Amino acid sequence: MRTLRTLSCLAWLVLAVGTPACHLRSVEAPYAADAAPSAAQLLAAATPRISALQVSSAKVRVGRAPAGNLMFLAQKPGRFSGQVQIAGRELVSLAFHEQGYALRNVAADGLATGFYAGPPADCAIRQLIGVPFAASELIALVLGGAPLIAGPYEIVEQHWDRRAGHEVLRLRSTSAEQELRFAWVAGAWWVAGSTLWLRNGSAALTRVWTLRHEELRPVGTTVLPASTWVSRPNGRRDEKVSIRYRSQIPEPILDDASSPAESDDAGWEDEDTAASDEADTGAEPDPEASADGPTPEPTRPLAPAKIPPQFILDGAGLSPRGDLCRR
Repeated sequence: MRTLRTLSCLAWLVLAVGTPACHLRSVEAPYAADAAPSAAQLLAAATPRISALQVSSAKVRVGRAPAGNLMFLAQKPGRFSGQVQIAGRELVSLAFHEQGYALRNVAADGLATGFYAGPPADCAIRQLIGVPFAASELIALVLGGAPLIAGPYEIVEQHWDRRAGHEVLRLRSTSAEQELRFAWVAGAWWVAGSTLWLRNGSAALTRVWTLRHEELRPVGTTVLPASTWVSRPNGRRDEKVSIRYRSQIPEPILDDASSPAESDDAGWEDEDTAASDEADTGAEPDPEASADGPTPEPTRPLAPAKIPPQFILDGAGLSPRGDLCRR
C-alpha cells in the first residue's frame, strides 16, 4: 500500500511540475525566415474586408454586470444600430450614422431612463459597451478589424510571437503607440488583437485599451472571430467587455434608405451653419452684377445622404432627454 501511495504521489508531482509546460507551446511562423509579411501588407489587413455585418445574437458582459444578449447591425464607415437585452427585455439601444445618434435607455444603470439624441458624437458609444471608442473605431472593431492611430507614425518593431502564434507590428506617433497582432487564417492575415497607449508629454506611456479577436474562422466569404473582448484600465483593475457571437451574417441586405425628413434627427444643424443660412437670407443684391445678364442660381449644399431605416431609433415610450453628449 505504501508503495502505491508513493507512486501515486509521484504521479501527481510529475503532473503538477509538468503543467506549466503546457503554456510554453511554440507556434512556428507560417513563412520562411526571410519571407515575413511587409508592414504595408499587415496594415492593409487591419482594415475590415467586409462592408457590413449583422449579429442577431451574441452574449455580452460589461465588467461584472450580468451577461446580456447583444444584437447589432454595423456598416462602414460609420453606421451602427445595436441593442442589449436582459431576459428578453430591452436594456439600452444605440444607433448612430453620419447625421447623428440616438440612444434609448430603458433600464441601464448610471443614466436616467429616457431617449437621447443629437448630432454626431462619440460619447454615447460608451453607454452601450463601456469603452470610449469613436464611431469609426467601433465599426472597424465589430467588422473584424482594428482602430489605427492617426498618422504620421513610424514602424518601430515587427516580430513573430511564437507563444501566441501572432505576427506583431508596433507603431509610434508623437502622441501614441499601438501594437497590432495578426493571425494567419485561411491563407491570409487577419487582425487578432491590438493595444493602444498614449504618451502624456513624456516618454511614459499610459495604456488606453486592449482588444482581442479570438477563435478566428471562416464565416461565409470572410474570416471573423468567435469572440471579441476589450479591456481598459480602471483604477487598480481592468474593466472588460466580452462578446461571444452566436450568429454572424456578413454583407446583409439592407432595406431601402428612408427619406432624410423621416429621420429622428432631421433638421439638426450647428450654430455656424444656422448663422450662415440667416446671413444668406438677408443678403443685399450684388451692385456689380450685370442687370442684363441672367441671375445665377445660388449654390446650395448637397442633400444629406439617406439613412437606411435599420439605423434609425425613435423614442416611443420614453421621455425625451435631449443631447447626452452636451451635458
